[in-house]
Amino acid sequence: MNSPTLAPDILGERLRRARSNANLTQDAVAGQMEIARTTLVAIERGQRRVKPEELVAFARLYGISVGRLTAPNAIHVDLTAKFRRVEGREAGPDVTSAVELLNRLASGATELERAVGAELRHDYPPPVRVRASGLYQQAEDAAVALRNRLGVGLGPISDLFSLFELDLGLRVFLRALPHHISGLYAYDPAVGACVLINSHHPWKRRVQSLAHETGHFVSDRTHADVLDEGEVPLSIEERFARRFGPALLMPASAVRGRFEQIVNMEHAFSLRQLVLLAHQFLVATEAMARRLEELNLLPDGTWQSIKDRKFGSSFEREVLGDSAPERAPPLIPARLAYLASVAVERGALSEGQLCELLVVDQLQLRECLAAFPPSGRES
Repeated sequence: MNSPTLAPDILGERLRRARSNANLTQDAVAGQMEIARTTLVAIERGQRRVKPEELVAFARLYGISVGRLTAPNAIHVDLTAKFRRVEGREAGPDVTSAVELLNRLASGATELERAVGAELRHDYPPPVRVRASGLYQQAEDAAVALRNRLGVGLGPISDLFSLFELDLGLRVFLRALPHHISGLYAYDPAVGACVLINSHHPWKRRVQSLAHETGHFVSDRTHADVLDEGEVPLSIEERFARRFGPALLMPASAVRGRFEQIVNMEHAFSLRQLVLLAHQFLVATEAMARRLEELNLLPDGTWQSIKDRKFGSSFEREVLGDSAPERAPPLIPARLAYLASVAVERGALSEGQLCELLVVDQLQLRECLAAFPPSGRES
């Protein structure tokens, strides 16, 4: 094997980031590589050239190909460092694995875009400088401002995922994660803002998770976030995001208007009406109940009382009727699947390279490419 042609400092930094994303310490790597820690430090600082056989061993240890480590145009980011301490908690193995996946997806998508000359256009709104004073009103105002920016008015948003990607340039990925992790948000200048949402969750919950993570995007853009079911210290950023998400999906003025219309017509607001109102805004019944509570349209504790009465999906089906079974979301977003088909047709990337960039196997890649046959694309 020939020696790597990258400058030692560039290759060393890529190796450092790969080690960080693999959540390995220098001591652990030095031990497994059977080299001195000082040697590893010198390699990562570009003070000592890495030998070809060492490069192969590093790649195997970090779960990355030699090609990606040495490719001149490869994107290497270190999102892991941003999540090392999330909200004052040490990241556990589930979070570490999810962050590594987001890191690979975001950098791989960026490399694919550059390979075909179709980089994602960013149109980020100015970040909101969150203040403890008037925090909730800030979140409400920011949600309305984003809706206005996107031109969606006050009605339900049918496809939040595509809207955010195409109109804002927010990278959104859907993959299976441990059940307690709903989503992650991170930002790096090389790949921009990116979100990973748990595809195992029902679609309404996926939308709520995306709306929540967008709260971090519009406020402190560089603040990494993990949304999980565990106890999370309520920092000012988290409190903002928790109010922003519902405000984005269920605008206060629209919800109030519809609620008052129902009460004026029915002279009451029943559980049946709650289910219908949630359906109208494309959110879960629980989300709508909690939104009505925070807008003081229903007494605090209403949702808990409903839960105590054993409310379940059977009642929702009775009100709404049976719906078609939910289909699993695609592993590769439609835009990236299209770009992948372009890359294959042009010979810009091989199927093997695309599998590595998009974190899929060959069968999964071909299933996604089948939606974009060459004859179906514009020349």
